[in-house]
Amino acid sequence: MSYSIGEFARLCGIPATTLRAWQSRYGLLKPMRTEGGHRVYSDDDVQQALKILDWVKKGVPVSQVKPLLARPGSRQANNWLTLQQTMLQHLKEGKIESLRQLIYNSGREYPRSELVHEVLRPLRGLVSANVAAMMTLREILDGIIISYTAFCLEGDRKAPGEPYLLTGWHLNDPCEIWLEALLRTGQGQRIDILPSPPAMLAPEIFPQRKWLLVTSGKLTAARKKQITQWQQVVSLDVITL
Repeated sequence: MSYSIGEFARLCGIPATTLRAWQSRYGLLKPMRTEGGHRVYSDDDVQQALKILDWVKKGVPVSQVKPLLARPGSRQANNWLTLQQTMLQHLKEGKIESLRQLIYNSGREYPRSELVHEVLRPLRGLVSANVAAMMTLREILDGIIISYTAFCLEGDRKAPGEPYLLTGWHLNDPCEIWLEALLRTGQGQRIDILPSPPAMLAPEIFPQRKWLLVTSGKLTAARKKQITQWQQVVSLDVITL
């Protein structure tokens, strides 16, 4: 079988921008080219991408994966903590542009779901203290996360995809809306965001859209009842943090 880069990205669950970086920057993938210059991937390429993804999920920097592919029994390192600490150092030293560039580069090199779960959420936890300095640093970090997520969402609009609306619902931390959106980019979804959880929500006014609600805490009986009522008129899923 042969696949376009869009089909290949969906098969592997990896954004096309990441696949291009793995090829052009690190030589990890070698797709064929059509006469028109378009990339064409094979089943062997799919298996190769999944092997790369396995190493990346363990925290191995993409730049160090190539020799490991020839030695699958190699020691599995973990680089997530190092990446977190580097970002934290940039943040504390006021190197905002360096931090921004590192996050953008990491989003190209790593699957975005791993970037969110293994780096960005833990990093936000490191600057969560209720003191002025930490709160200021966290707001700077959140601003970069929101900016990067918006950039990725805009890129998704250039390709076909299902329309989604994503918002918070009984959510204490509005930035989680953007993190949940970020980890879903590059997966064939065209997501629009309600950036702040509304006091009252009416999904039924957009019945043609699929809804994703991000919530925190336990789903009470009243909330479960409300979800059931909404699901009778719209396609709606709840993400509980």
